[in-house]
Amino acid sequence: MIGNNMIPVDYEIEKSSYTYYKLIASLSDVDIFSSYRNAHIFVARSWTPEYFLWCYNTIGHDYKWWYFNYKTDVELYEYLNDPTREYLTFMNEGKPSGMAIIKYEDDPAGLPSLDDIDSMCNLEYFGLFPDSIGKRVGKQFLDSCLTQAALRATTMWVYTTSLDHPAALRTYKSVGFQITEHRIVYEYFPQLC
Repeated sequence: MIGNNMIPVDYEIEKSSYTYYKLIASLSDVDIFSSYRNAHIFVARSWTPEYFLWCYNTIGHDYKWWYFNYKTDVELYEYLNDPTREYLTFMNEGKPSGMAIIKYEDDPAGLPSLDDIDSMCNLEYFGLFPDSIGKRVGKQFLDSCLTQAALRATTMWVYTTSLDHPAALRTYKSVGFQITEHRIVYEYFPQLC
């Protein structure tokens, strides 16, 4: 094993450095009635491991998304059935175009904490399928995620890195996210086939 990661020693690994960003956006001005003509999101309270891993690996392969490939079935089940998460599939022109996972920092019933006026949520995963990249749907999907999150939270935060799609940071900033943290990170990655 390498560190605390569940990566067997016999896997090929590479050491990489990347720029890490934390961004925050207020959801108070989000128009919850906005919509796009041929685009819709389907919100689920859970996903099957097969569907999640298909989305995760199809979208994240080129961006070093590897973490969930080393989780046990029990760990995947727990993650995919967490009542504080929503699992979003973005549909555009009748086909899946992206996926997102939003984690709310509130109780499982969806009620914001009474102790905290500013209820937060984390856009844990956000990505487009390869055949949707370059078709100018990323901002539409991100707007849809913000709209969905505004129903339960007042602030959203997201992490992105220089390993993500080159347009990711620009897209986050275009809908109101602001960088609150920036640093260089060194990490070992498994070589994905």
